[in-house]
Amino acid sequence: MINKPGGAGRFAFMDAGETARRLGIDRLTLDNWVREGRIKTRRGAGRDVFFRTADVEALYQELYPASEVAEAIAADEQESAGEANQKGPVRKKQDPQMRVYLRLQADAKWYDISEEEIRVWFQQLAPDGYERNKRNAQHSIKKLQYLVSLIEEAQEKQGKA
Repeated sequence: MINKPGGAGRFAFMDAGETARRLGIDRLTLDNWVREGRIKTRRGAGRDVFFRTADVEALYQELYPASEVAEAIAADEQESAGEANQKGPVRKKQDPQMRVYLRLQADAKWYDISEEEIRVWFQQLAPDGYERNKRNAQHSIKKLQYLVSLIEEAQEKQGKA
């Protein structure tokens, strides 16, 4: 193996088990992501496959954004849920552009979730959570539909110009 200067790992390639552990996923999810083209494999000896450490790290950064972005997303989610920290100093509100950007970054994670995974989650959901989760989903859909309408409106204006 080739040493990877400045990389997160010691080698330029990782096997499937190490890749799954690094990404915090199971092997089935890794196999699905390979089939979907989310991450590419490199052939090894025999039937073994390997993943470039750089590719794994790039995907890791996508899944787990830098701590500042993650903290901002968490703070935004708490604020949206009305759970703002009442004890500490009053936190300056983020500007609308950053809040929408962070929300879209968090919502982009839906690409990772299959319909089967949603079905399994729902099967494990207690009936007392139906209404709350339904309201949350409907609220999210409404906001995203509004965003799509703004984008479509801007695209129409560009087409007329």
